Amino acid sequence: MNWYQISNKAEETADIYLYSEIGGMDITAESFVNDLKDLKAQNLTVHINSLGGSVFDGIAIYNALKDFDGKVTTKVEGIGASIASVIALAGDEIVMSDNSLMMIHDPYAMAGGTSEDMRKTAE
Repeated sequence: MNWYQISNKAEETADIYLYSEIGGMDITAESFVNDLKDLKAQNLTVHINSLGGSVFDGIAIYNALKDFDGKVTTKVEGIGASIASVIALAGDEIVMSDNSLMMIHDPYAMAGGTSEDMRKTAE
């Protein structure tokens, strides 16, 4: 199973389920965008329950959703964390369940090398 699923391709509103790691299982944002282009629906509902994942795949998905011609509703149904929280912000309407969670954090990096290398990274 992919990390996303699209259903109701020919209906007025298509449902997209992002219920796993963004960019996981060797599925790229390119696949997501190509599937999005094949939709016949006028509107989208994006259901989100994800801890995040690949920043670059997530940014591409965000931009594809922002470029969609119809109305995009994003629904955080469990957790929308890290890059999944950014994707949630692509909605024209953003809906969260009372018991759902959105987690936004500062970007982070990893460093290795000498103490000078780590100081440069920290700066």
